[in-house]
Amino acid sequence: MKTSAKRRCWQLLLLFALAASQNSFSQDFFGFWGERWNAFQQMPENDLRILHGRYIKDTIQVKEMKEAFLRYKDVVCQKSLYEGFDSASFLKEGHGGCALLVSPLQRHPDKNIRACRGVWSFPHCVLVDLVDKNGASQRKLLENLNRDAKKTWLDGEMLRLEEPRWYMGFVVSPRLHWDFFDKGKLLASMSSTRSFPDFFSYADVTSTLLDGHWDGKLQAGARLLGAMCALEKASRKNQAERSFSVLLYQKPTPKGQRYQDRPYSLELLEPADADAETLKLFNDFKSFVEALPNKTFKPYYTTDFRLMTGRFYRVTASKYGWLVEDYLTTH
Repeated sequence: MKTSAKRRCWQLLLLFALAASQNSFSQDFFGFWGERWNAFQQMPENDLRILHGRYIKDTIQVKEMKEAFLRYKDVVCQKSLYEGFDSASFLKEGHGGCALLVSPLQRHPDKNIRACRGVWSFPHCVLVDLVDKNGASQRKLLENLNRDAKKTWLDGEMLRLEEPRWYMGFVVSPRLHWDFFDKGKLLASMSSTRSFPDFFSYADVTSTLLDGHWDGKLQAGARLLGAMCALEKASRKNQAERSFSVLLYQKPTPKGQRYQDRPYSLELLEPADADAETLKLFNDFKSFVEALPNKTFKPYYTTDFRLMTGRFYRVTASKYGWLVEDYLTTH
């Protein structure tokens, strides 16, 4: 980035931070966001813990996330997000595709159908194509399924990951949706319906967008995270610019507790040979993150049936403030 453009970026972040500071403060950490924080916490959402017990039985550990960063930080994944899964698209404009982690085709008695990948259309749950392992459409098999007017082959559970994205070698999304069908009819549904993956994406006031792709405001949210940190950790006048990469993650909940009030922490990923100034800035950012309250970040679900509670950020601190960028939107 050219010096003049970078300076303009810092100036915008500083103005944004100053605008935020005009709100009234309270004892609550997010007091100066007041109603926004309360509204974010009160957004309706199903409790998916029952699905966690059935399908999502593991959480990606810090060590594995750090190893993934070193392997994928400079890699642009070319593989399909839907490899090995049925895929789906939405008729509604503004929504992306889905990966069906659990599909009724996996339960079908015909092994030829089980060997195919389904292509679906939502919200009406219509199977529009069957594709074999070579990518060839199997229209006759599809016609055989469609002869069942009552769609009894659809019975049972369907679990879909909506709008998946590559993230350091993992395929992730905060949006998980479960359906149960009986005699071809939908009987029950549960989903993580909240549109925003974290409070900062929700609280960003630079846009009035309330729907659409879940990662649409991710970068704006990361910038707000940096601006809020700048309010707490004021940059020194002559501070030299430093950049470093971090893993923000949720600490495991101690046995016997339901949650922690302050569950988040940081790991320094790069540089490996950080100087004293960089380490000081990292520790400043870490102390800010460790003050964040519970439920500031949503977990991501992965296509390998795990939870990812981490975020990979690049942080640049200078006399102008703090710039935080999420690697998910920079690749």
